[in-house]
Amino acid sequence: MKKSRFYFLGILAVALVGGYFFLRSGKPAEKAAATPESQGRIVTIARGDLNAVVSAIGKLEPINKVEIKSKASGEIMLMPVEEGDRIEKGALIARIDETDARNLYEQAVADLEVAKAEVAQSANTVSRQEEMFKRGLISQAEYDQVKLEEVRAKAQLVKAETEVSTMLVRLKDSIVRSPINGVILKKDVEAGQIIASGINSVSGGTLIATVANLDSMYVYTEVDEIDIGQVHIGQPARVVPDAFPDMVYRGRVLRVSPLAKVEQNVTTFNVTVIVSNTDGRLKAGMNASVDLTVADRENALLVPKEALKELREIRAQMAALNIPADTSAGGPGRMAPDSSRAQWRQRFADNVSSDSTGRRAMNGSNPGMANGRTLRKFVLLKNGERYQPRPVEIGLSNNDYAEVLRGLQEGDEVFVFSGSRAGMARQAWMDRMRGMSGFGGGRPR
Repeated sequence: MKKSRFYFLGILAVALVGGYFFLRSGKPAEKAAATPESQGRIVTIARGDLNAVVSAIGKLEPINKVEIKSKASGEIMLMPVEEGDRIEKGALIARIDETDARNLYEQAVADLEVAKAEVAQSANTVSRQEEMFKRGLISQAEYDQVKLEEVRAKAQLVKAETEVSTMLVRLKDSIVRSPINGVILKKDVEAGQIIASGINSVSGGTLIATVANLDSMYVYTEVDEIDIGQVHIGQPARVVPDAFPDMVYRGRVLRVSPLAKVEQNVTTFNVTVIVSNTDGRLKAGMNASVDLTVADRENALLVPKEALKELREIRAQMAALNIPADTSAGGPGRMAPDSSRAQWRQRFADNVSSDSTGRRAMNGSNPGMANGRTLRKFVLLKNGERYQPRPVEIGLSNNDYAEVLRGLQEGDEVFVFSGSRAGMARQAWMDRMRGMSGFGGGRPR
């Protein structure tokens, strides 16, 4: 009897616990109502300057770079420069052994003196033979032979003078000087090394050093084919070296390659930007970020690009937030009246006009717009305590803001949703299911 009482009490306790959890699980979980303040922010439409850019990565290179070689060959006797030295035009780069060149020059000078003496002697001989020819003491043939010797002596003098000039140049070639003002970028040889001539060697000669003028620099960059249509010669450029991220250098587009380059199925075009290096901080081979300014707008009406959505996305936002909607202007609960939709279609069509060639074009087109046309988007406009979708037309845009051409005014407030698209889509699907099958509350009657 006592044992059966314990069994009964145990069964009763299990039943009570099970009933508690059953009743608890049967109650619907209360879901915290989403509010606009917790799911996004309100942004006031204001005016400001809008700058549209095309961004790329480039490499800095000097405009004027010279690889220095010697016309003379031989041993380098002196090389007083080092990499990084700033030198002037005509500064000594290297001195090559000039022994052979000097010997040849001195020999040519000696030969020149002999040629001068021979010319003087032949002139005296011709003078004497001419007197004898007039007296009939020598024949015409003998007189002509003497004059021929004089011509030969003069020719030898010209050859001797040319040889001296050539040997002097070769002697001077043993001294290598800088052809430009600049900086020694690279030093390829040292004193004591034997080098080959740059004009007599099949290999092209030995490279001695590389000098570059860094007063102005080229920035070689590649622009994607999607953006190349907005890039033109003369456009301003903003260059930020990776080595100096806080410094901005101003330049301009110098060249745009007419031929595309394809690497790994990516098509780009080479664009060259010229930038001044007045402070001397820029170095050859540095990487830099380049922003090419394709369009500017001053005092434009700006809206955050985060607020611009398609109409279905706006409706999904409102459904996810469960915020009051001003349905008088076509809220998410129902479509706008036919008359309202017709007015918007007509207003949008009025922006389209035909140019002189009969082609269709959008009013207010500018380089920053897609294909030169305005774009139509929607924003979630706050109207008091209510919200309504508002169609807007946008023009120029960058990564953060877009220019409002029509649909909003300065001081209007728009809602910027911070939830995910997946969450909005899930909420919209659940709302549709509730409306169709009475999910959670029975079928409406």
